[in-house]
Amino acid sequence: MMGRKLLLVLLFVAFSASLSACGRKNAIVAPEGVDPQYPRTYPAPTPVPGEKKN
Repeated sequence: MMGRKLLLVLLFVAFSASLSACGRKNAIVAPEGVDPQYPRTYPAPTPVPGEKKN
């Protein structure tokens, strides 16, 4: 009976340790040359040739 409880405890520790390894580690950094604005429309609007921005 004691062996079964020890096995359950070891399995619980192993599963919880594997779950703690998942997740975000650092802040998200936008790549260079990309506008990091959020929220944005999807798909991104395509510019019309010959039209000026306001």
